[in-house]
Amino acid sequence: MLIASIILIVIAVAVIVISFFVNDKFSDLEKEMEQLSFDVVQDKYKLERKMKVLEEELLGGSTPIHKSNTRKVSNHQNVSEEDVAISLYQKGYTATQISQFTSTSMDKVEQILQSANLKGNVANEN
Repeated sequence: MLIASIILIVIAVAVIVISFFVNDKFSDLEKEMEQLSFDVVQDKYKLERKMKVLEEELLGGSTPIHKSNTRKVSNHQNVSEEDVAISLYQKGYTATQISQFTSTSMDKVEQILQSANLKGNVANEN
């Protein structure tokens, strides 16, 4: 009985030690899902920007009524840009990464994040 207990303890210790050296499939899956999520958000944002450009081209030679509608679309785009920046920041991305992703200037990203009271000093994140 004593020998069986010792063998079980040795096997338990060996399994614990081996578990430290085995790759964690869940962390790999989590990283892959995060990258996929980032890619989807990036593609969505690019499509929205392309749609905005196309709308502006189509409505470019319109009457002043359409110009006010274009301004509303532009304000909606700014809100969307702010939402994307804030969302990415809350997911843990740095201001530099957000700037590259959204093709927005670093100053604009800093302004968006500071206006949302999410952070104090963007420069310290780099």
